[in-house]
Amino acid sequence: MSLYNAIVVPLSVISGLWIPCTLLCCIPWVQKQMLYLHRVTLFPGKWLAEPERAGYLKNQVAPFRIPTKDGERLFAWLVAPMGVYSRHVRAFIEEAPEQGDIERKQAFKLLKDDPEARLVIYCHGNTATIAQGRRTEEYRMFSAGASDKIFVLAFDYRGFGKSTGSPSEPGLINDAEAVVEWARGTAGIAPERILLLGHSLGTAVATAITHRYANLAVPIEFAGLILCASFTNTGSAFASYSIGDVIPVLAPLKLIPPLQQWFRRRFKDTWRTDQRLASLAKQCENLRLLFVHAENDGTMPWDQTEELFKSTLRAATDEVDPNLEVADLGEAGKQEVWRQGTRSISKLIAKHGDHNTMMKWAPISLAVVESFGLTNVAVTRIAETPHE
Repeated sequence: MSLYNAIVVPLSVISGLWIPCTLLCCIPWVQKQMLYLHRVTLFPGKWLAEPERAGYLKNQVAPFRIPTKDGERLFAWLVAPMGVYSRHVRAFIEEAPEQGDIERKQAFKLLKDDPEARLVIYCHGNTATIAQGRRTEEYRMFSAGASDKIFVLAFDYRGFGKSTGSPSEPGLINDAEAVVEWARGTAGIAPERILLLGHSLGTAVATAITHRYANLAVPIEFAGLILCASFTNTGSAFASYSIGDVIPVLAPLKLIPPLQQWFRRRFKDTWRTDQRLASLAKQCENLRLLFVHAENDGTMPWDQTEELFKSTLRAATDEVDPNLEVADLGEAGKQEVWRQGTRSISKLIAKHGDHNTMMKWAPISLAVVESFGLTNVAVTRIAETPHE
């Protein structure tokens, strides 16, 4: 970070770009376009109705729509894991092309009828759709640790891909609620068999919906929450974001705290993940929270995750320096874990992987399996030494 502060930030100041960019970002329409980038969709992200183009087997992915309580219709994929597909390959191949009738699909039937099945609900980042190339590879990776149990449900937020509407913070939280309710109601999956996994913008969505359910009259907790390349709030995300992973045009704001506070107040969609996680840390009896980030993430610096990890731990423990288990993962990175009874808050920092390819990092697959309680062998047990 010292090199960053010594070279990159001064370049942003000297360029003079940060002043007009700061003012532009105060305009609500500009905020929405830059935060969500929902109008940016490139191939193969447009092949939403043809999952086989992404390398899936015939009918392994069931495309369908989920209605929201405020009248939007979300486009979604239900992905059957390879182990399940291989046991029912004939039924999948011979399945009739029932357009939009998800309950007649093999993937749905096998998810609903298996009391041991698990479901990862994936909240993607900004830009593009659920059919974007790297995301389709991630779905396969999520279920790799237990390919006979873990299904993946991916969906496009309102305004993305084939989903109707226009994105906003309340809207995207409603979208996530609709997906969770579909999983709980239509598919009959209990909350303890559902894991929320978010990437980038999706970390804010996954946290927000977890927070909403934790604050119901009768609180609901899920199997786990995994946040990959997260950020504390919208203002900090904009100030940290780098164009082309090189030029953080708004970085000078970080050098002037009062100006950064003023800038943060200009946002309509604030996405206060920091506050929501602090609330979850205080009230959830079975919280399983994992942060994942890459040191070489040029889009969203990993100090955002570091800040979230520390603030969430403070909320959970009321301690400045709580006792942590530390695992050295070699070139894969390092993990720190706090445990108390059935609660755990952990952080995996990868040495390599950047903003997007990190999502295919193998320890994430193992973390998914551990969150579901499908194995007693955890990456956190590779090596444990007292935190100093």
